Amino acid sequence: MQLLRQLIQNVKSEIAEVHAEINKPFYFCSFGLEDGYFYHTTYWKNLKGILRDGFLSGNPVYLKERGVRQFHPNMICFTTSKWRHLSNMPNSMFFGITHDCYLKIPREELIGKVKPVIYEVNIYEIESIIEAGQYHYLATLTHDLEKLMHKLGISKEDLPNYLYKTWYFENEFRMKADRYFLPETTEVYVSSYYQRKIAQKLTHLPVYIDKEIMRLKKKLSFRPRIRRRIRRIVGDDLYRKIRYIEVYTRPEERPDGSKATIWVELYDVRFLDAIPIVKRLKEAGLKVWIPPYAWKYRPYADLKADLKWT
Repeated sequence: MQLLRQLIQNVKSEIAEVHAEINKPFYFCSFGLEDGYFYHTTYWKNLKGILRDGFLSGNPVYLKERGVRQFHPNMICFTTSKWRHLSNMPNSMFFGITHDCYLKIPREELIGKVKPVIYEVNIYEIESIIEAGQYHYLATLTHDLEKLMHKLGISKEDLPNYLYKTWYFENEFRMKADRYFLPETTEVYVSSYYQRKIAQKLTHLPVYIDKEIMRLKKKLSFRPRIRRRIRRIVGDDLYRKIRYIEVYTRPEERPDGSKATIWVELYDVRFLDAIPIVKRLKEAGLKVWIPPYAWKYRPYADLKADLKWT
């Protein structure tokens, strides 16, 4: 009986230790290099200033004077892939591109000058990393923040500059510097022919067009362009009466049996507002169709319009 009690006590103790371990509020991790380059992603307006000056800056006063919003004061930020920071928000495919240009710098130029960011992640983020099969992100996972700081050479005074609580997949590296002059091995990447033409006048560094980003910009701008065109057709007064406009590229059969390949749906339009909206759309050459029994059971209905202008 005494032995059984001892076994139960040991099991309870082990369960308590495991429970305490997995329920600690935060874990910490950092990531390494992915290829032979670092990338500084930015937007076109800011890139022009960088090329004119010939350097990157972490100086808050300098950046404020140029209208640049700085997320991490006194720090210059890099990442390990051009795709990591095309937007100021995660899943930039859904939020649009804000950073459409970047500088590509060989790793040898920055090793010893930059330090990886330490990410603070919780158990739910770790579960999502495992479910996504991205186990490499967990290589440095630890509860011992001080041990990780020592490994990366980050002091307690500097920790606020290198500790990030969200967006672990950005894989960011930071440099504490007032200025960092661009090395001669830097490559400049833009996302339009117009940008390349201007950039070549501003720098002696090689300038290339990233056609992947150029195509992505064009794809992401397609729907906003259509919505703006619909707004011009119906006018601001009636546009405000439409709850939302969605653009579709999947085939849709019209009531006459023909198919629309690119079309829009105007959601939740009142009957009295629909009359002038339909009139203006048809005057612009669009074919408009309305679902059967529209407005019979509710005060709002959805309108559909074919985007193949006649």
